[in-house]
Amino acid sequence: MKFIQNAKSDFQTDSTINTIRRKVASGLPRLPQTTGQYLIEKVPIVQWLPQYHPKWLLSDFIAGMTIGVMMIPQALAYAKIATIPGEFGLYSSWLPAAIYVFMGTSKDLSTGPTSIMGLLTAEIITDLKTEGFAAQDISSAVALMVGIYSLILGLLKLGFILEYISVPVLSGFLSAAAITILLGQVGSLVGLSDVPSGTSAIISNVLSRIPEMEPLTIAIGFSGILMLYILEFIGKKWGKKSAAIKFACSSRAVILLLIYTTISFLVNKDREDPLWAISKVKANGLQAPKIPAGDLVSKVTTRAIAPLVASALEHLAIGKAFGRKNNYAIDESQELCYLGITNTINSLFGAMSVGGAMSRTAVNSECGVKSPLSGAFTAGFILLTLYKLSGALFWIPKATLSAIIIMAVIHIIGPASVFYRYWRISFMDFVASMLSFWVTLFVSTEMGIAFAVLFSIGYTLVRSAFPKVKTFSATSGNNRIIQREHTSVPSVVEDTFVPEDAMLVSFTDSIFFPNAGRIKKSVLESVKVQFERQEVGDQAQSKSADRSWSVSSSKRIEMLRKRDNVMPSSKQMAVMVWDLTHVPFIDVTGVQTLSELKEETKQHVGKQMSLRIVGMNSKARRRFSRAGWQIVQDREVDDSTPEHADVAYETMKAALWDREYEDKGEKSELQGRAYYSPREGFP
Repeated sequence: MKFIQNAKSDFQTDSTINTIRRKVASGLPRLPQTTGQYLIEKVPIVQWLPQYHPKWLLSDFIAGMTIGVMMIPQALAYAKIATIPGEFGLYSSWLPAAIYVFMGTSKDLSTGPTSIMGLLTAEIITDLKTEGFAAQDISSAVALMVGIYSLILGLLKLGFILEYISVPVLSGFLSAAAITILLGQVGSLVGLSDVPSGTSAIISNVLSRIPEMEPLTIAIGFSGILMLYILEFIGKKWGKKSAAIKFACSSRAVILLLIYTTISFLVNKDREDPLWAISKVKANGLQAPKIPAGDLVSKVTTRAIAPLVASALEHLAIGKAFGRKNNYAIDESQELCYLGITNTINSLFGAMSVGGAMSRTAVNSECGVKSPLSGAFTAGFILLTLYKLSGALFWIPKATLSAIIIMAVIHIIGPASVFYRYWRISFMDFVASMLSFWVTLFVSTEMGIAFAVLFSIGYTLVRSAFPKVKTFSATSGNNRIIQREHTSVPSVVEDTFVPEDAMLVSFTDSIFFPNAGRIKKSVLESVKVQFERQEVGDQAQSKSADRSWSVSSSKRIEMLRKRDNVMPSSKQMAVMVWDLTHVPFIDVTGVQTLSELKEETKQHVGKQMSLRIVGMNSKARRRFSRAGWQIVQDREVDDSTPEHADVAYETMKAALWDREYEDKGEKSELQGRAYYSPREGFP
């Protein structure tokens, strides 16, 4: 009996059980509301379509049709990379654009087949087609598994797992993958068939077969590359001055296809043996949907992980980049849900895996797209091509497709300066990028990304296992303690307040690739909650055709203000202070993310904001300096200090209050705001 009483008492006083009880009690009343909000987030069109301005329709139509025109040659080219018939590239292209209208959170992002997904799919096909499976069946099975994995990550909001791949690792992987794709097109470019796969094998095979190269094919391929380069150059130089030139140069791949397909048809239509290899695309509408075979799906279950990682990383990186450029934020979990739904349904039509494409997204943005509705026009154009224009695709020279592929992927290869920058900032990040690059180039794309990720995680664990400790004692002879750097939270220790026109961000841990993205998101949200966006005519702009299509971000900020009972400051932010006292380590991803944080904060509060830093240790400061970040000590600031330089302060009080006020009494009015910690949230 006493045992039962003790157990009951322990159960009632157990801190873990009481914590769970409190969480459940507070969460249950909010369950219906949060469930409804969660479901609404899965279909973003419900939020933005009621706010859609009729004047946007023309811009969306032009952008959608432009991307549709671009998609045709790219779909055929990327199907060629994947070693599947060209028509299956077209089958892969229409549905992603259509579904994105309903599920997308970026107005710019263009989804469909990509070169990287083509390469990863080709490697899986090479390994499995010897077992009697058709190439297109293997690619659709891979798409199904990529879709299922993406959907799980999106629904459970597990996208943070992908952040264990750092920026240097991704740069090395993408550069090597692009070179691999480029080398894979050399055979078709010069008229060689049966060229083996693998970097070393391709190089040796092509060099040993120089006498077998076909002059006509070489002429078609290299003249195509030259034409694409010239049109790209013209577009960059004069595209902004003329809409016609801009459209023509954006559609340069289509122009190339029209010219060489016409030549190929006229030359080869009456010949049994064409003078050069042609694509022989045979598409007559859509296939009847079918589920990939179960035994095939089981064989690609683990192999689909690499395409999943590549697709999700590329898709999210492009979406976030253009969100920063055009002042809106994507929902990463929702984008993963979209990739899941799209790839799953697409696989029923024999499609390959799809994701965001940089080249099409850039053109979409340049065309002035206003909302995801442009995808409806893209999908419509591709369907029209499948049903009415597919006959002409039969005569496309393979060398022309290779030229298009080469000019598309050459921009993915990172310049040497990028890797030199990694060398300067962090040797271990440089090693990770090189490991990713060389293993991807000479072993396989799957092994490349796997080795590099394992290296990065392993290095992080080893670094955590060997912390640096400084000891002081009277007997050791080093009992004099000199406080060279800040060692505590200054806003508390120095007994100061944060002014109304300032914000203090106290970082509480290292800033590196697994957490950098979440830190940036957390700080940016706190900025938007506590300070209104600085722009002219907010009230009028909400009804104007010039406003942003996205309303989800503003609704989230309203929800956070209501939840935390925060009223935005009436003052314009003049100062942001970063307290790096408790940041012992920062890597390349962390430096880049903080740079993005600085720029995005200025986009919201205005370019006049001054960034100030306290508590930065000497190692972190050297890393910032090697990254090209200009940081000047407060006592060294003078008229010669560059305007874009940031200032490091010795004390938090000086960092927060060091400015000139017209009204001496304003200082007392500005007192009273607390600091913000990314870990702790709002006070």
